[in-house]
Amino acid sequence: MDGIDAAVIKTDGHMYIEEIGYISVAYHPYIQQLLKAAEALVRQYQGTLEQVIKVDFEVTLNQYLQKTLNLSEVDVIIHIHAIKKYLGIKKVSFETVIQLSTNLHSETVVEVLKKCHLKPHQIYTIGYHGQTLYHNPKQKITMQIGDGQQLASSTGIEVVSDFRAKDVQAGGQGAPFAPLYHQALAVRDGKIPLAVLNCGGISNITVIKDANPESLVGFDPGPGNGLIDQFVRLRTQGKDAMDMDGKYGCHGKVDPIVLEALRQKAVWENGQNYLSKIPPKSLDVGDLHLVPELDQLSLEDGCATLEAFTADAIVQSLDFMQPPYPKHWILAGGGWYNPAIKQELMRRLKDRIGQDADIKTADEAGWNSRALEAQIFAYLAVRHLKGLPTSYPGTTGVSVPIVGGQSFKPMISKCS
Repeated sequence: MDGIDAAVIKTDGHMYIEEIGYISVAYHPYIQQLLKAAEALVRQYQGTLEQVIKVDFEVTLNQYLQKTLNLSEVDVIIHIHAIKKYLGIKKVSFETVIQLSTNLHSETVVEVLKKCHLKPHQIYTIGYHGQTLYHNPKQKITMQIGDGQQLASSTGIEVVSDFRAKDVQAGGQGAPFAPLYHQALAVRDGKIPLAVLNCGGISNITVIKDANPESLVGFDPGPGNGLIDQFVRLRTQGKDAMDMDGKYGCHGKVDPIVLEALRQKAVWENGQNYLSKIPPKSLDVGDLHLVPELDQLSLEDGCATLEAFTADAIVQSLDFMQPPYPKHWILAGGGWYNPAIKQELMRRLKDRIGQDADIKTADEAGWNSRALEAQIFAYLAVRHLKGLPTSYPGTTGVSVPIVGGQSFKPMISKCS
């Protein structure tokens, strides 16, 4: 929830990919807070939208701000007034958040096309992931906000969205979706065999043995930046949303006792320690929990320990894979811009698979790390419209390959 990424690619939905352009638009802190409060509300009602929309959202926002930013009740009232003034509205509702989110996505499409010197009629489709608020495959519920029909009509471009629902309904994890795109890039660039590690709010891993999608392996090992971001927001009362460039963690020390507490208690899903679950598996950021043992640590030591935990969970997940492990690894996603996480990962990974391991960032490998996740859903949208699978048994655990997503064509007003 740090912002919106948009990318333009040219692809046949198979192994041809040409990168055209990319932009990233950071969220204003108020937008970020509204999204996080909406996420907390949806999680409270376990993804049941009918109950969510009946709740006074401002009460939820008040509770979220008090709990996560350590603000007093008076300060919260002032803060919510400032949010309303910024948005130019008198009341904030859950529907407001959905509308606001889609409007921002539409504006981002306009901006990325302007940057690439393209017109809407030159675009085949938009792959629209939207903002995830709840993901629980066991319940067969996954919720991403963002109105696909509204985006299609506002941009004049066909939209493919709701990528995860069909996979979840068919018994899959609804994630990860990155492996297919990683494989296409690896084939294009002659980088097979290869492992790709993505670090966003959640970490995910792709193991590519060959060019056959049926042989792909992908799952979420554990947290990426999710816990670190929670911790920093709490300790700085929302002044910082993340440990930018490791400015705290690089000056801290890893506490082994707290690290062990994190392994045992920080990542629970449906009453089970997620880290011990056998793949295929996927994780929701709402399943990440700050353990009380962190309270005894300074901001710097807490960040260092959480950053070590992210790296540790990834490396420990190799227990679920069949050796030999790939010697070539690509690190993708914003998490690797934090040197504390990157250094911990490289040290632990080399200790595990050998000092001769070749570990590069996506940018060093010739991929655009910041654009990668947006590119993934552009690629999957093309596959959807061509009737090609977007997930496979080895990536999401679904029993047969699934063509995920739902398409929306622009609605033309009768008055136009």
